[in-house]
Amino acid sequence: MKQTIIFSTILLLFLTSCGDKKSNSDSSASNNNTNATNQTAPIYLCEGGDVVNGYTLPPCPDPAVNDSTLLGIDSNDNGVRDDVERWIIFRYKDHHRIVTEIGFQAGRAHQFMLANPDKYLEAEQKMSDTLACETYFQFDAINYGEPIVVDSDILTSTAFKTMQLNTKERIETYLTYDKKLSGGVYTLPKGSYKRFCDFDVDELLGK
Repeated sequence: MKQTIIFSTILLLFLTSCGDKKSNSDSSASNNNTNATNQTAPIYLCEGGDVVNGYTLPPCPDPAVNDSTLLGIDSNDNGVRDDVERWIIFRYKDHHRIVTEIGFQAGRAHQFMLANPDKYLEAEQKMSDTLACETYFQFDAINYGEPIVVDSDILTSTAFKTMQLNTKERIETYLTYDKKLSGGVYTLPKGSYKRFCDFDVDELLGK
């Protein structure tokens, strides 16, 4: 299943990359990426208050500055790019906070992957941990007496990938990472996947 997910993601990103290559210049490619992101989640730009669903929003980043580097701006140093963090908070503001936290975990995994191209196996582990945590709260939690709070994919969703990998450089870095994993077999372990969440689940469940 994991290989199927990876292949689908590669295909999506390849098509996006091809669209960029057809642009007349890097500037027009950047504009196309920005437009695509705005169609997915325009509210992330600068709308809303300072606190949403209990989360303090990071400052609204300047897209020109934020997208000029591979890692972008992370003003609160929590491992999630500011524009992605704002997008996650707004997108899941009407969901259980565990869903938002899984989104943050996905954001951290991607930032680690972008920042550490030589640590692709460690990056893959962080991706797998996120998927395991998400899977627990999407399908398995009820078997352990806990609520199902995830109703759709987060880590592998087109919306998240479009937001996180929104420039040509970020797409190409991801594809390089994915290529290094080619031929490997990566499976989720047995048992409760709850332990792979990198945040305090019990606190969010009020235990």
